[in-house]
Amino acid sequence: MNSSQDKITMSVILIAGKILLSSGAEIARVEDTMKRMALCMGYNNSQGYVINNFINFSLSENHDTRIVRINKNATNLLKIFQVNSISRQLTNNNISIHQAYNLLSNIEHTTLTIALWKKLIAAGFISLSFLYLQGGDWQNIIPTFIAGSVGFLIVEWMQSRSPTMFIPELVASFVLGFIILLSAKLFNTNQTIGPAMIASIMPIVPGVLITTAIQDLFSRHMLMFTAKFLEALVIAFAIGSGISIVYLIF
Repeated sequence: MNSSQDKITMSVILIAGKILLSSGAEIARVEDTMKRMALCMGYNNSQGYVINNFINFSLSENHDTRIVRINKNATNLLKIFQVNSISRQLTNNNISIHQAYNLLSNIEHTTLTIALWKKLIAAGFISLSFLYLQGGDWQNIIPTFIAGSVGFLIVEWMQSRSPTMFIPELVASFVLGFIILLSAKLFNTNQTIGPAMIASIMPIVPGVLITTAIQDLFSRHMLMFTAKFLEALVIAFAIGSGISIVYLIF
């Protein structure tokens, strides 16, 4: 990889793939975006292989293979949209490869920071929305809002300290389940506890993970479907275990 065009093209493709993969995009989208970028720059025989934690890509059989490892994955739909927009502009020759590199570099180093209290309020309203859909009682509005927000707070805090799987959801589901059951005991609302319990766990359910796993299945990426589906299954098991422990205590 001696020419400047090879180097800048490879850099742009790997940055785009890295942003997409780390932002929670499905594997088919990552591979298709990288291939289209290479194709628009005149590399018709590019080869790429992507799994959940690294990207392997080569412009052709005559070029070196580059590997990029992804250390952390976090859902960020805004970055996925921005990378898709830049790739379309590049393939339509609306921007140059150097402009694409500058734009993607800015996206890569941009952190979307939303105040934690805003996230907690949003999680609480998500729980209330599902409480309404489940036909919950008005007496469970406040406990559901609090439980949903606290559960989401625990997951956010524990994952910011250490990106572990299973444990944050287990602890969060235990705490939010404790809040719901305690409020039911105090206000004698045991008959309507089911909708409140279901609604309060929705902010920590791995919905995006399940959706992208199904998309990978339809795209015949069986390895990624299996990995993502098992991850979602483990998280769901952790949530169920936390709720079960609370029921055993009460």
